[in-house]
Amino acid sequence: MACLMAVVMGFLLLGLRRNYPSTIHGLLLWGLAPLVCAVAAALYNMDRLITEPAAAMTGNVLLHTGFAMLLFGSQRFYGVRVTWAWWLGVMLLCHAALAYWLWVQPDYRLRVMLFTAVAASLAIAHARLLTTQSQAFAPRFTAAVLLFQAAVLLARAGAAWWVDAPQADRFTPSQFQSTYIAVYSFSVLLVCIGVQLMASERMREEYEYLATHDGLTGALTRRALLASVQEELLRCQRQGQSMALMMLDIDHFKAINDQHGHLVGDRVLVEFSSTLHEHLRSSDRLGRYGGEEFVLLMPGVTAQEAVAAAQRLREAVERVSVPLGEGAPLPGCTVSIGVAAARAGSAIADESFDTLAGRADAALYRAKSLGRNRVELAEPT
Repeated sequence: MACLMAVVMGFLLLGLRRNYPSTIHGLLLWGLAPLVCAVAAALYNMDRLITEPAAAMTGNVLLHTGFAMLLFGSQRFYGVRVTWAWWLGVMLLCHAALAYWLWVQPDYRLRVMLFTAVAASLAIAHARLLTTQSQAFAPRFTAAVLLFQAAVLLARAGAAWWVDAPQADRFTPSQFQSTYIAVYSFSVLLVCIGVQLMASERMREEYEYLATHDGLTGALTRRALLASVQEELLRCQRQGQSMALMMLDIDHFKAINDQHGHLVGDRVLVEFSSTLHEHLRSSDRLGRYGGEEFVLLMPGVTAQEAVAAAQRLREAVERVSVPLGEGAPLPGCTVSIGVAAARAGSAIADESFDTLAGRADAALYRAKSLGRNRVELAEPT
């Protein structure tokens, strides 16, 4: 039954992998892991076809490998370093000791204790990774299952010295052994379900990101930006804070497109957005309002602070120089910025996105009419 459940979950995960975007990593390892465990379970039952020691050792190696592949899949999923070399060393030492207690000085109890201790260590390391990387439901559920799995393994290791004999084997009749195998097999099934839920949550997050972010620049879409501004206005009204909104427009962008082509123009937009993001706070919100026009929301700043921040952004954009190919630099660009500030107090209650954007747009127009590559502050309401 353990073998059959592992096969079903393995093929299910591999089949689902084809429908997930390539940006979600680790699915191949997650899908192969239960299949490797299934082969291990099958080998445990082949002692009539191959020798008992060969079946036991090969099955043990494959079962540990399957547990490790689940961990490595999660490491790939979260983009952290895969610790395969460290665990390979641990398993080589473990299986060398298992071979000694199987052929040289046979002792089933010591084999069970060592094997389950290493498997529990893999489960604990996996659970720790999940809890440190995410607070979402699926990783926490999977971590809880892994910790339960580790507890079952450690309980089996601790009981081996009292419930097993040195010459026993895995088929020796034992209520404790039967309960252990049943509970552990069920936990493996739950781990596979957990990683499937993790992949589904990640796919939902990616679709939500695509729905709210511009595909080229990574800035917020116009609709998402409007929602952010309205939410921030309400928060500032409740807490009595000021905020600022900027309209940014790349100077002579049409000339860049006409002279170098739209592909180069797209690269300019990408680099422009990246430069802005490098100089923003975590609370700031950048959105793409039009072709080369962007809107920046800065909560909790005064008019003077917003103008100073806009000057830093303008200077950062002016300094950008990126290789275009064969040593040619990406066409340089400058930006004109209009700033509108909403002061804390009763005045902010009358503000809306339209009023802020209208004042910032007027200031932007003034910056362009005065020669571009400059910052202008809108008149207060």
